[in-house]
Amino acid sequence: MYRKEQIKRILFSRKVNAMDEKLFQIKYIPKKNAFRKIVTYREDNNIRVMHEKITSFIVKNTLPSKFSKAYIKNRSIVTNAKAHMYNDIFLMMDIQRFFSNINHNKLINVLYYELNKKENIISKVDCTKIVDYCSVGNKGLPIGFVTSPVLSNLYLKEFDNILYGKLKKYNLENVIYTRYADDLTISFKKNSSYANDIIVNIQNTIANLLKRYSLKINERKTKIIDLNKSNHVRITGINIIKDDNNFRRLSVGKKRKNELYWSAINYFLTDKDNRNDAELDKIKGMQSFILSVEKTGYENSFSKAMKSKINELGYNSLKELIDKLE
Repeated sequence: MYRKEQIKRILFSRKVNAMDEKLFQIKYIPKKNAFRKIVTYREDNNIRVMHEKITSFIVKNTLPSKFSKAYIKNRSIVTNAKAHMYNDIFLMMDIQRFFSNINHNKLINVLYYELNKKENIISKVDCTKIVDYCSVGNKGLPIGFVTSPVLSNLYLKEFDNILYGKLKKYNLENVIYTRYADDLTISFKKNSSYANDIIVNIQNTIANLLKRYSLKINERKTKIIDLNKSNHVRITGINIIKDDNNFRRLSVGKKRKNELYWSAINYFLTDKDNRNDAELDKIKGMQSFILSVEKTGYENSFSKAMKSKINELGYNSLKELIDKLE
């Protein structure tokens, strides 16, 4: 366990003000009906190194929420979806402007509590410094800072625990709750005691609970799916597919698989002198991800014409073609 003097030396050996615009730059990425503000590090300063030290310190001295599936080793959008695989009713909600609306005073208190659970290792003043150094304003956490994921996860750790406790009181069969950053997913099995007003009550429970953390739900993104009426549900980019025999499987979706196919084919047909290493890395990374979800069976969704094209190029499968790319 770190001593107090070690913490000060590791985290605050250099006085760096994250508010200084010389240390970072702001970009605005277009999204539907709005822009997403991204803060990136400039290359000529060491603020990223300091942030990595802070992140490492927090990770080593706290336990993440067991309900959170984002930004944690061995957890991902796949494990997030897989947790809900055998349920029937799905409620998916999104926290509105989550990172931007995180309250600094509440975050400082959460950080102080979580870091001092086993032993008094850090002061409230130093927790305040951490939040100050990892912010660019009076509230919120910047999307783009390496510290933001771990701090945001801790911010909602208590929320996760309280919400799950409230969900258990509804006596729903196999109720599952997970959170992927600002995406909340609740699922349970459908039985004779299920009623639509339960969903409304859960939504009200979540909305009221989020107020404690200065947050609210983006109602436009709320979705309710009954897998008895639909053959699939999409959770954080991963589909849960149900067949006529109620067999469940995970899928990345046809669009992503077709994107891999055409990216690989176009790269293969590109003259070797004009090929881009970054594009090849992207293709192989995409294939690796798809294989982790669907194995080699993902090629079954390809049309006859797509499969014929692979054969014409001298390969039995897209995987074989991609593996030979260089």
